[in-house]
Amino acid sequence: MATTFVIACPERSEQVKVPDEHIGKKIRCKGCGESDPVQAASGSASAPKTQAVPPGAPAKRRATQAAAPVPAPPPPKMPAPDEEYDPNKYTLTETDDKLPRCPFCAHQMESMEAKICLHCGYDTVKRQRPEVKAIYAPGFGEIFLWLLPAILTILVMIGMVVWYLFFWDLIAGWLEDSWFEDEKGPPPTYIGAASPSMFRLYHALLIVFLFVPMIRFVYKRLFINYMPPERKIKEDLF
Repeated sequence: MATTFVIACPERSEQVKVPDEHIGKKIRCKGCGESDPVQAASGSASAPKTQAVPPGAPAKRRATQAAAPVPAPPPPKMPAPDEEYDPNKYTLTETDDKLPRCPFCAHQMESMEAKICLHCGYDTVKRQRPEVKAIYAPGFGEIFLWLLPAILTILVMIGMVVWYLFFWDLIAGWLEDSWFEDEKGPPPTYIGAASPSMFRLYHALLIVFLFVPMIRFVYKRLFINYMPPERKIKEDLF
């Protein structure tokens, strides 16, 4: 009957029983796949083979049969700080956490029904994390310069309305004794219907045509994009 002794895998520190007939040979660990030579137990040059002793043999003879000493397992190997990740050197540990953890930052979620992590902003439904960025707070000068074009546009629109009121009264005098006036009067008539009413109408249409894009610009600048563009400090905080 062959004697067995225990050896440990140097990588995984997992113990296995090996018969003494494998001394000097190499065996492969089933966990990590590494091959290591089998050495005899400490304190003896080689593991001696023992013969089976019949039950009726004397007690003194049975006492001569000594089992090989079992070596102590080596201490677990601690990975170096800059050592590459090896999944065989890490184990799962059961914790008492009752709430799920974020798959991005591993922090606990707010509740069992929470969909967005409050630590990193990861959305567990959409499987994405919004952009996180640090920006400079805009000052009063930056905000004023950003709104200044809209303010000037409003002043231009007011000036156009005031100008039209003056134009309404002055157009009749400008056309008097001009080459637009026909000599058939009185009352005065005009060539090709170029009367003050026609100039007032077309002038009003021109102002309305210019007002449309100006009003859209003022609305967007004052009510939608009323803050200047963001200036990033750095691209991402995480």
